[in-house]
Amino acid sequence: MRSILTIGILAAGFVLSQAALAQKASPVTSQLLAQRVDMVAGKPVLSPAGVGKPGDVLQYSATYKNTATAPAGKLLATLPVPPGTTLVQASAEPTQAMASTDGKTFAPMPLTRMVKQADGSTRKEPVPLPEYRALRWDIGALPSGASSVVSLRVRIDAPADTPVAALAVKP
Repeated sequence: MRSILTIGILAAGFVLSQAALAQKASPVTSQLLAQRVDMVAGKPVLSPAGVGKPGDVLQYSATYKNTATAPAGKLLATLPVPPGTTLVQASAEPTQAMASTDGKTFAPMPLTRMVKQADGSTRKEPVPLPEYRALRWDIGALPSGASSVVSLRVRIDAPADTPVAALAVKP
């Protein structure tokens, strides 16, 4: 029997970097929404993502809102691609996201790397999507009262016998 994976803990870790805001209480709030994506009549339909299983597609959407009276600047929004999942190609919104294989170093998508060939030469090759671990968007300045939404989709690819805790996103 296939085990069911709890989605709620997958959504546990997402980050908002605020280089310009070194305050303890940030005026920028964030909310993460995890939804299951089902295709109905060729169109995506979003529903609550309480549970999921391998093969299911999830959409993570993070909404950032500036509650201050002044603009918030230099905002970077980062969403992880949880272990046990694979980023769905061309699912980043907005599309100009940067990607990372380690959650620390980001570069424009699609990621590429130099691979040594059998003859000793090197060749640039695309990094496979299962190796992507996070996406980042440069939100820039967020005016007072304004909000910004970023999202990505992942496919659960963990084997059915993978413990739920192994899929948790570390903050």
